Order: sequence, then C-alpha cells, then structure tokens
Amino acid sequence: MSEHTEVRLPLIEKLIRLGWDKNQIQYEPEWRVPKTPSEASKREKGHSYKSYPIDIAIFDHPSHVGEYEHLQIIIETKAPNFSEGLNQLEIYMGMEPHVPLGIWSNGSDISLVYRTPDGKFDVVKNGALPKPTDSLIKATETRLTWNDLEEPTTAVLKRAFSRLLDVVVSRDTLSTRRDDQLNNLCNVILAKLEGDKIAKYTPADPAPFQVWDSEAETAKNIKELFAGMRIAHSDLFLTDSDKEISLDDHTLQSCAYEISRYKLRDTPISVISEAFQIFRTSSLKSEEGQYYTPYPVIRSAVKLMEIKPSDKVLDPACGTGGFLLESFRQLIENHPAMSESDTKSWANRHLFGVDKDRINVKLTKAIMLTIGDGSTNTYLGDSIRKHLWATYYQPLLTALTPDSFTCIVTNPPFGKGLKVSKVDSKAAGFTISRKPKKLNGGGFEFSKTVHEEREIGILFLERCYSLLAEGGRLGIILPETYMFSPSYAWLRYWMKDKFELKGMLNIAMEAFQGFCRAKTNFYIFEKVGK
Repeated sequence: MSEHTEVRLPLIEKLIRLGWDKNQIQYEPEWRVPKTPSEASKREKGHSYKSYPIDIAIFDHPSHVGEYEHLQIIIETKAPNFSEGLNQLEIYMGMEPHVPLGIWSNGSDISLVYRTPDGKFDVVKNGALPKPTDSLIKATETRLTWNDLEEPTTAVLKRAFSRLLDVVVSRDTLSTRRDDQLNNLCNVILAKLEGDKIAKYTPADPAPFQVWDSEAETAKNIKELFAGMRIAHSDLFLTDSDKEISLDDHTLQSCAYEISRYKLRDTPISVISEAFQIFRTSSLKSEEGQYYTPYPVIRSAVKLMEIKPSDKVLDPACGTGGFLLESFRQLIENHPAMSESDTKSWANRHLFGVDKDRINVKLTKAIMLTIGDGSTNTYLGDSIRKHLWATYYQPLLTALTPDSFTCIVTNPPFGKGLKVSKVDSKAAGFTISRKPKKLNGGGFEFSKTVHEEREIGILFLERCYSLLAEGGRLGIILPETYMFSPSYAWLRYWMKDKFELKGMLNIAMEAFQGFCRAKTNFYIFEKVGK
C-alpha cells in the first residue's frame, strides 16, 4: 500500500504535470507482460497467457491503451534497489520488444533504461522523467557498421515492417492519407537499401542509415540517402510527390530505430518475399479488384509453371510483384549452377511486370531491387487499354510486343462490377468483346462490328494470348464460372482454337475470404495457334 501511495501515485502526478495525458497511462488494472516468448505468442493470437504485472504503462495515445504494439514506456517501482530494478526492467522489456524506454524509481531516484537500435540497453542513472515531446529513442554508443547489421528472419522482418506501417507512420503529422503513407514508407525502405549499399562497400565506416544523435540529424541523413537513390534509379520515381520523403523528423527517427539494425541487401530471397507481404496487403484496393494472393497460392502456382532459364516471364497485372519475385526465387532454387551474376542478368532481361497503380509499381521495383535487381522491366501502365499506350504509357509499346513471352503468370483484377466498356474494348482491338450469337448447329458466331462490355479478367485472356509466343504457357487465376458455367460457353468457344488446358489448381474459397466470395482456380494454358 505504501509503494502505491508513496511512489506510484506521486510519479503519475509528475507525469501528468509534464504533459502526459492521464488517459494514456495505465496502472489500474496493471499492465501484464508475457513471461516467456511462447506466452507472448499466445497473446498475439488472443489467447490467455502467463504474465508479470507492471506498475505503470504508458501508451502512445489514449485510444491505444491496452494495445501492446503501442506501448511506449514501462515503469517499475517494486524492486528495493537499483540493480534489482534494472534487472526487472530488462526482463520485462525483453518481452515487450516495441518498448524503447523503461524507468525505475524508488520515489527519490529515477533511472532510465533505453533500448538502443542494436537491441542492447543503455542505462542513465539519476535521470529525469521524459516529457511527451522528448524523444524516447537513444542512439547506440558506437555507430553501427555493415558488420554489425543482422540478417533478419522472416518473422523478425515481418514484425518490423508491420510496426512501420501500422504504428510508426500512422502517427506522422505530415502524411495522413494511407496511399501517401505507403508511398513515403516505400521511399524510406529505398533509402535503407541505399544505406546498406554504401555500408557494404565501406564496411569500416558507420552505416549511414541508423539512429543519430538527434531526430533532425537522422532525418537529414535518410533524406540524403533517398536523394542518392533517386539519382541512381530514376525509373522508380514516377511523380512529383517522389521528390522527397514527406514524413516528419520524429517518424523518420522511429523508422531508423525499427529497421536500422537489419540488413535488407543480401537477405535471403524467401525472407524478403514473405516479409513484403505486409506491404502487399496494405496496398490493396478491393474496390478496383485488387485481391491479395496468399503466398502458398503464389508458391504452388509458380512451381507448376516450371520456370526455366530460357523463359521470358510477364505478369501484366503484377500488383506488388509476388509472382515475379517467386519466379525468380524458384529459378535460383531449381538451377543452382547459375551464378549470382547469371541470376541478376536473367532477372534484368527475363522478368517483366505491369501495373496501373504507381505505388504497386514502386513496391515491386523496391522488392526486386532488394533481392539483387530485376526492377528494370516493371512498368506503370494499363495492360488492357492498348489504345492509350502511345499517349500515356509509351514504354509499353516496346516492352509488350506480341508473341514475345514464353511464360505469363498473373492474378488479374476480377469482380462483377469490374468491366471494360465496349468503347474501350473496341478501341483496344479486342475480339473477345465482340457480341456472341449461339448457332443452331452448335458453337458461336461473333459479330464483326458490335462489341459488349467485358469483365477485366476475360480481356486479360486475350491480352495474354497476343503476348505469348506459340507454345508459351499462361498461368492465370480466374473465377470458376468462366470455365464451367453455361453462361460463359461462348468464352470457352472463343478459347478452343487458341489455348489448350494443361492443368488446374483448385484454390480454396477461403484464400480470398475478406475480399470476395468468388470461387477461383489457377489455370495453366498453352498457346496453340494463331
């Protein structure tokens, strides 16, 4: 009782006087810290878990009280002396990896325990309670070099990316729209890649992308790295909004804190592939038919395509590059005799992607750059409306030449309301949009002049047919109704002398649950005729 009234309550009163909102401070009931990593996993899954009580917990905002991802400071007043209090804090902070600051106080003395970006603890004795405007992030005592950087596991990198997206950037004062946040965060990742490149080539020098002594210095260095990336890879930056990173200094300091200790360059491709799913999910626009393709579906689909070194691969609706990245990964896995320079050369010459969303294109380029390039042939454009290429998407005129790809693998947008008008279909030169007429003797006849609006996925079939070389393979995710419903008999008639069905992968309806309820399959076709 005396600890509560003599230490904890006076400490809370001091925090409120310093400007902390009383509603972002939790002490009754006490916050519970998992006892072990396995107990922490139970908490993440929403299960009950064994825990330690914390005297005072401070969250980043009153609306986030009770959410462990938003926990900023933990305060302990129980231990009778400094060494025991420090030991307690380090144990608790080890189980709360998002917390940058721990505080121990016996009522008169205050000690601060900072978790530095390298994962170590920096203790400041006889410190002062922080204000809400103070930075809770402290730089490492010695600067990080290339040799200090860790190769992250998939789980670690996914957590770091998720933290950046859902917690760090969401607090930014300059960027409030999700698209802008995602775009700016992608720019931060690109700055990190540039920093990794410099650190690798000068391993004895401090890595430029890390937490420095002030938020302003950290932000300045990150923005300089981004400027270097813009010069070296101008094709990544498509609009005026890419001239600089539009995040405040506090956010950039937090970004550096979250990811500076990990290598992005030279990290295994499987780790990068799964970790970047965090960004894929966030970039989706389901109203435009963009549905996240689960990694197990991508992996299985690409495996069935049997990518070879001789293949020229395209995804004409690439989103954030899942199929392209997995094609590259499986090529390397299945052809170990290929050297690193061979695989990079292959990626630059044989991997092509198109998407009409600029953030998707940048994310694809960033991912491919992370794993050793392959970003060269990812284009912003509309694969369907070919009549717009000369005016708006000129690079597609040379990139998407007819009969030039041996393998196309894609998940085009689909949905009942996602249709291309008959005017656009006719202007783009489609035949699959011509109005069908059922013949008495069987089969269909297609009008030479009258066009109908068509679902986008159907038009992708013809676009892919025109781009494939004879004998080329098409792997495509489509609604099951296209291949089995009587109402689409005309479509199958159109396909019969153009494609030969080589295989089909059943995709569980739950794969796209949360986005749509359409039953889909992955179909493998071979182009068989002109």
